[in-house]
Amino acid sequence: MSGLGTRLWLYGAALATGSAFSILFTGETYDGADGGFGDLSVVTIIAGHKALLPMLLAAAVAALIGSAGRWRFVLLFPAIAVYTMAAVYGTDLLSVSGWQEFSGVVWADVYGAANTMYVQPIPYDLAPGLFVVLVPLVMILVAFSTSATLYEESPVISVAVLGLTIGVLSTISFEDGAGPFFFVFLVCAVGLFLSTGVAGPIGPGRPAVVAGAVVVALVLFVPRMPFSDDTVSTGMIDWTRIGTGGTSRLGVQADVGDYLTAGREAELLRIRSSEPLLWRGGTMDYFDGVRWSDTTQAAVDDGEEIAPGVETRPVLQRVQVLNAQTDLVFGGYKIVRTSEFLGATENSDGSWSMDEPFEEGDFYDVTSEIPQPTAAQLRGAGNDYPSAVDDKFLQLPEDTPPVVHETAERIQREYEPSTPYDRARAIEQYLIYDGGFTYNLDVSYRRADKAIEEFLGESKEGFCTQFSTSMALLLRDMNVPSRVVYGATSGEEVSEGEYLVTGSNMHTWVEAYFPGVGWYPFNPTPGFSMPDAMEANAPRPELPPASGIQAAENNLDRSQLAQSRAQQNPREQNQDLANQGPATGRSGENNIPAWPLFVLVALLLAAAVPLSKRALLARGRPEDLYRDLTGRLRDVLPPNRSIVADSPALTPTERVLILAGAAGVEEAPMTRFALAYSDHLYSAGGERDDVASAYREALRAYEILPRWRRMLGAVNPSSLLARSRKDISARRARLDKALRGRLRWTLRKRR
Repeated sequence: MSGLGTRLWLYGAALATGSAFSILFTGETYDGADGGFGDLSVVTIIAGHKALLPMLLAAAVAALIGSAGRWRFVLLFPAIAVYTMAAVYGTDLLSVSGWQEFSGVVWADVYGAANTMYVQPIPYDLAPGLFVVLVPLVMILVAFSTSATLYEESPVISVAVLGLTIGVLSTISFEDGAGPFFFVFLVCAVGLFLSTGVAGPIGPGRPAVVAGAVVVALVLFVPRMPFSDDTVSTGMIDWTRIGTGGTSRLGVQADVGDYLTAGREAELLRIRSSEPLLWRGGTMDYFDGVRWSDTTQAAVDDGEEIAPGVETRPVLQRVQVLNAQTDLVFGGYKIVRTSEFLGATENSDGSWSMDEPFEEGDFYDVTSEIPQPTAAQLRGAGNDYPSAVDDKFLQLPEDTPPVVHETAERIQREYEPSTPYDRARAIEQYLIYDGGFTYNLDVSYRRADKAIEEFLGESKEGFCTQFSTSMALLLRDMNVPSRVVYGATSGEEVSEGEYLVTGSNMHTWVEAYFPGVGWYPFNPTPGFSMPDAMEANAPRPELPPASGIQAAENNLDRSQLAQSRAQQNPREQNQDLANQGPATGRSGENNIPAWPLFVLVALLLAAAVPLSKRALLARGRPEDLYRDLTGRLRDVLPPNRSIVADSPALTPTERVLILAGAAGVEEAPMTRFALAYSDHLYSAGGERDDVASAYREALRAYEILPRWRRMLGAVNPSSLLARSRKDISARRARLDKALRGRLRWTLRKRR
């Protein structure tokens, strides 16, 4: 497979993939020494993609190395070292006094890059350490893919590696910037399939042509069809939801979405308090059109936190840091006193922070004053804002999408609020009840700069990040100062007055400023509310009768959850189909069609799913019966509705009833089973016969569903995949805990 045509298509796909890494960066150059890629004027060819040229050249060098025959792997790593150092540092290599000094510079840059990638969202500013990390990755991927086709005769592997890389890049960058690179890659991949599927001198074999046509049709046309969002499922791995792993970093800039998905099980804080509160960590006040940032400083006037005439309620809390690292002091609003040994600094937004972050096992005490303004005080506050508040907390980006102002006008027109406080309650009611919005953890907006436009426009689904951002922007558009708060809901009460906060409790909400009152909180996310202690004298207005939203935080409303719709992304599925192309092409050697093999594999996979489910049920334990029943109910639901019972805050009874209601199964037998299983769990084992009997009754109710739905549910692997993900997450958490315990024991022994 070393013909000129094959090489050209292969090199084109490799260069497109290497160049796609440039979308991880903004157009801002780093502030560093002279030399290196930052001084190359030619890298500004494409605005906003100034990293293009270094990445393109890295891919080109790697493609040549991967074509170097038996010397390719001997040359690869020296070539990576030489190119990386020359591309990143340039003439700086000549200015250092020795390799030891230069190694220190490189190490410092790489360490800074690791912190940047851990803390900051994509896209990144151009920085040398990031290139020291990413350029070798580009070169290894491209060299491996080039070698796979030219010497291992495996174009499928080449296309899979390169295509998956572009897919991951486009997903984690939240941008459409990968589109041109993916288009070039797609054309080259199809050309590579055709060139390696030659059956003779007359040209490409029929399987190769068919495979290429199918790939192009699926990739270019299926995602554009009206029904694609409802029929094409997301990939097995959602690359936007990769958790932090190990110790979680709790910071104002952290992505709440990571905790609400991949990091849900992480135990972060344990708090003893006489009142369940929202545990406030800090605020974000500046919005650049893509993300919020915190500009607070010590001893700066951000308006009164709580005005002197407002009644407050003191609450004492003791906080223990678990599997987390943070320099924030978490506590109820407003913290007025901390443990003396902390040496914490109070910021201009009423939050507190540390010079050195807390580590696992640290604890501290805080005293909070919870504001208790009355509704009359809030309505009578007016809009005579201090100039500092006016300038900072009414800020809107110049490119704020028109839908924000249009939505604000609609709310003003439909609710006719007469005071700033009434405007805040009107926005809250619109987002929670009347606007048709849905709470959905699996929503994924491909472009961060278009997320609010899509959320307030056609999508109308998201989690707390989208709801709090929208309310803050709408308030500012309606001339009410606002900011977004980063923190956590109360958590699970594990004993009287003791609350366990996990990743699933991480949350954002909104505070609005009212003269003579101060900053007052609002929680605009469906299914969430303010604890009673935080709005005792000015509670949220009664819910409309049809809404059914529950008051307890982190306990999602059944009707809201049943409507949740996960956005679908066909990229990974189409790429898998693209990777199959050469396999059909190569079958031309003996003229045996490849499609029977694919049919056989599909049938075996389809049979494996119900057999696996039956095997897991074989022991007949109560937990096996519970998992089987909830799995059956989950699997008869469409993919966009099966997430309704994923919240870890749900009890077994709530989970069974939510799934039964969504599937349309009679609730009475399901209720009896759920109660029997709950009795088994919470009464020293209970009676297994009662659970089995209730299970059989529930199964008869399930079998009333149409046969076609039950057949589709039998081969649907969704419940197996969800169970596997949960088991893997639990095992990883146990392993991490065991390793940390072993490390602490070793350190103590050495002392």
